[in-house]
Amino acid sequence: MTTTSSSAITTITNPVLTGMYPDPTWMWDVDSNRIAMVNSSFELVPGLPIHVSDDLGHWTHLADAIDEAMARRLLIPFVEDSGGVYAPTLRKVGGKYVIVCTIARIDAEAARRGGVTDNELEAAIRAEGNFAITAERLEGPWSGPYWIDGAEGIDPDVFEDSDGSVYWTQTRPAVDPQWEGQTEVWTQRIDPETWTLIDDGEAAGCGKTVIWRGYGVEAVWAEGPHLYRIDDYVYLMTAEGGTSFEHSEMVMRVYAPNGLKAAMGEFERDVQASGTPIPAPRDNERCVLDTHRRLFHANKKNPILTHRQLGLAEQVQCVGHTDLIHHPELGWWIVSLGVRETKGADPGELLSYLGREPFIAPLTWEHNPADWKLDGGGAPSTPQGDPGWPVVAPGLGRLPKCIAIAQDVPAGQFPPADMVLVEDDRAARVAIGASVSEPVSADEARPVMDVDGTAVEIVRAERGVRYARVTSDDCVIPVPACGTLIVRQNSTHHVTVRVEPMSDADSSRRVTCTIVRAGQTQEHEYGPLQPGMAGVALLLHRNVLTLFTYDGDVREAAAHVAAGEDGCAAGVVLDRYDARFLSTEWAGGFVGCMAGVPVDERER
Repeated sequence: MTTTSSSAITTITNPVLTGMYPDPTWMWDVDSNRIAMVNSSFELVPGLPIHVSDDLGHWTHLADAIDEAMARRLLIPFVEDSGGVYAPTLRKVGGKYVIVCTIARIDAEAARRGGVTDNELEAAIRAEGNFAITAERLEGPWSGPYWIDGAEGIDPDVFEDSDGSVYWTQTRPAVDPQWEGQTEVWTQRIDPETWTLIDDGEAAGCGKTVIWRGYGVEAVWAEGPHLYRIDDYVYLMTAEGGTSFEHSEMVMRVYAPNGLKAAMGEFERDVQASGTPIPAPRDNERCVLDTHRRLFHANKKNPILTHRQLGLAEQVQCVGHTDLIHHPELGWWIVSLGVRETKGADPGELLSYLGREPFIAPLTWEHNPADWKLDGGGAPSTPQGDPGWPVVAPGLGRLPKCIAIAQDVPAGQFPPADMVLVEDDRAARVAIGASVSEPVSADEARPVMDVDGTAVEIVRAERGVRYARVTSDDCVIPVPACGTLIVRQNSTHHVTVRVEPMSDADSSRRVTCTIVRAGQTQEHEYGPLQPGMAGVALLLHRNVLTLFTYDGDVREAAAHVAAGEDGCAAGVVLDRYDARFLSTEWAGGFVGCMAGVPVDERER
């Protein structure tokens, strides 16, 4: 992310956080007058990173909800590739900050070997890995985890309604699916003091209530549900199509001025009066939708956000998994995940190295200006308490690459007169009438990762390496002098580069590069290095991983390497490798690339 602020203008470049920060969730924190955002972190420890912002443009890493002690209680050291912390929801419930989440892909045997007791495992299994953690302050400390006994599925949401009822909502595979990949969203009241699901008794239908099964025929993977109260309505937002190229965001709602519980009760009484009950998925469950009747009604303009119609020429794909906030001065906004893809050599080939990242966009609420009936009838009236339906990035209809906002917007005015959604920072500032500078060249913009100085995460129980997120598909990663660099997609797809002395007799050095592709290992050795070449680095550029030596400025040497110059005064290419095996498409899973340095080398 890049932001600039001058002449009372803030410009925001999407994604707002770069590298593997997937499954964003956020809230407006009234107490501190700022936005707080949490992202899933899979196998990484510390996990559930918390970033804060007061203007949407400048984000600061505040804390991590999961430290090493919490990670052990959550069994993160014992998860498989692309396991661990799945999509969280951040809210404030009963005066406390709450994050609800799922731990997935626990290797039970590895956990037992690591000293996890049967009672610990059983608690996680009964909850299907679903848990809550709480804190008095965003900075922590966070208490828990509180395993949600009886929870089922992934992507939990916690929602406190106007009547004080608190709901646990998540997605699970449909009990009686009509097609492969069909899921269903269920909800149940929960006690936020004990974090136990509440059985409402026979009068209200007992346990879980299925409220949604997808927007359309053969709609798959309705996930990431969130409930919101807005005026007299409760809205349900779901991501559908899976976190891939069919990803999209849908919205539904129910009129519930007296609370969601009351609306469910009224709906059930109407169903009973009809004499035709809606079949329950299981005993002790209920369902509030069938072919002809449903509690939640869908927006006829769904999806409200997707990039699937833009085709494969669009760089940002897989858009969905959205969360909503209201900023008291800047109005309504959504945060959504997206994946920046790199074009491959083959037609239609797209490759992602960075994982899923958070993108933001403004949102308005609208009603149709007319019903377009054959007999006319005049403009429709808008009932009091009806906010209408959300429209994301009005006038653009997709995630903007850049947003420019005038900071002196009068309170309550939204959208501000001086807001533009455009392709880049320069165009934004031109459109809003601000002064502009010359654009930065591609070589100057290429990031150089200081892995040795910034890496702080570990992967699962891999205590020997500290990693940092790779933030660009065109970046330079220097290898520590006489040290080791690891670039990792998962346990079966990674690269290790070592620079080491050839002998004790002189200062000559050699480089070894070990490539693990689909679990198969290839070893490459180079040396002695050309005298005068002080450093070794990897360049990721256009699906090629280039190993080169350099003298002087590594960015300058990388520019020559990217231009195809194998040998020059600034740098010498040792080898080039096809980098596609490090992409998610080739390696599988849900994560992005990390670059790391062994701990013992960092501490020298």
